[in-house]
Amino acid sequence: MTKFKVGERVKIMPGVATPFVGSEGIIAELYPHGGGIATMDRFIVQFERREKRSFYSVELAHVKKSE
Repeated sequence: MTKFKVGERVKIMPGVATPFVGSEGIIAELYPHGGGIATMDRFIVQFERREKRSFYSVELAHVKKSE
């Protein structure tokens, strides 16, 4: 089972050198790891300007919905 679902809002966490650290986006696609290793699941995140990038689950964090 994957940590995130399509449509969920996520934030890019520090760790890997990327200009997207701290940015928020929406999970657009998910690709579970063939061997069942959850930390190796890949997620395509779509950002505000429709730009898409791929991240591992450990590079992402859930963003709480504002009420």
